[in-house]
Amino acid sequence: MTGDRPEPWDVSTQAAIHISALMDLFRRACRLQGWTLNEERGLKGWTDVTCGSGHEFRVCAWDIVSTAKPYGLDPGEPLCQKCGAAAWVAECLVVLKSVAAAQGVEIEATDERDESGDGHVVFAAKCSKGHRFKATGRDATNFRGEPVNILCPDCQEAADFAEGFAKIDAVLRETRSTIVKNYRNAADIRCRRGHLHTFRVDSWDDRRAIRPDFCGACDKIAKFQEFSEQAKDLGITVLESQWIAKSRSHQAVCFAGHEFGLVPSKMKRGCPECPRGMYGGTVLPHDVYYVVSGVDATTGEETVKPGISSASGYNRLRQHSEDGLAVQHLRILGLPAGMARVLEKFVLDGLDREGWLSIRGVEYFPSAALQDVMDLAGEWFTDQPGLASRPIVVDVSDVYDVVEAPAAPDVVDVDVDIAVVFDSDDVRAAAALAR
Repeated sequence: MTGDRPEPWDVSTQAAIHISALMDLFRRACRLQGWTLNEERGLKGWTDVTCGSGHEFRVCAWDIVSTAKPYGLDPGEPLCQKCGAAAWVAECLVVLKSVAAAQGVEIEATDERDESGDGHVVFAAKCSKGHRFKATGRDATNFRGEPVNILCPDCQEAADFAEGFAKIDAVLRETRSTIVKNYRNAADIRCRRGHLHTFRVDSWDDRRAIRPDFCGACDKIAKFQEFSEQAKDLGITVLESQWIAKSRSHQAVCFAGHEFGLVPSKMKRGCPECPRGMYGGTVLPHDVYYVVSGVDATTGEETVKPGISSASGYNRLRQHSEDGLAVQHLRILGLPAGMARVLEKFVLDGLDREGWLSIRGVEYFPSAALQDVMDLAGEWFTDQPGLASRPIVVDVSDVYDVVEAPAAPDVVDVDVDIAVVFDSDDVRAAAALAR
């Protein structure tokens, strides 16, 4: 050593002393375990050993001496994997025989051992249905350590398939979807809105995915509907035609007529142009129910839209007219608080029962649904107490003073104080009588 600085050969000499001491500890641990060292390969090499029961395996000397109590390990807690698993193997064997007897499975021991290295005996088995298979004690318990319900793999597969197809049938009934094609282990399903999906039944994860909310596209529509309903609670109407994202803004208009971008995750902020704190108090209720139709500028299709608004409803009707829905079939004013929302839900639920699907969003339907919309509105409205039926036909020019009016007087305006809705078949008749 030169001065206080150690030379490399001095360090190696000191390290060799420590390595030798560690190897002595390793050999002592082997003696306590009753192991026979077949061949040593140093502190980090794999050493071949044989335990007292004759099991041959390999250990790393460093792994043994670096444990919390390297040479103080209790010999009653053997480090040999096969010796340590002996009790567990015996328990599994008892469970296997019990399960086989309960399920009518014949088992016969063979000279084979399974590949786990734990020492499980392989049995030749035959179930009551004639399926032949091999089983060990490991197969008799599930991942929770409980006895399996079905030991035979073929019978278990058949049970899993039956469970999966039963879930498919339940989902079909609940969602009114249809089967496009059946396979041995799967089925192609088309949801009510035409989205195609494949349900697989050959794994636990695939069977778990068979649920009523399986369609992601329809799930977005449900989210959009929920978002729209929450906005209505704040006196806000969502103008967007579909769900974008929880953190993205959707075009909306408040009851005061301000258009702005409404973010679903920040809905409590309400309209940025309205006074702060307004949405913590009273907002104008939705007290107008209307039905409009026309060629939707977004889809280019003949469309009918029932909806609700506040005050006179003119602002919302103008927006619809600018989007191509310029023909107004019904406008009911002055509904009591909450009644417009109830009427809207009744009509939308009725259209769903009738099998009508929205073209976009949740309130835009094919024009062929107009009669059902009017019938459902009339059905609900005539059941309300204290109101008498009196259809009133109003010329469209009285409603739209900015937008150019259609040629035909198809607007029916009903004042809630003196009238309720009529049967849609009587629209033209009522119009003729009013002239």
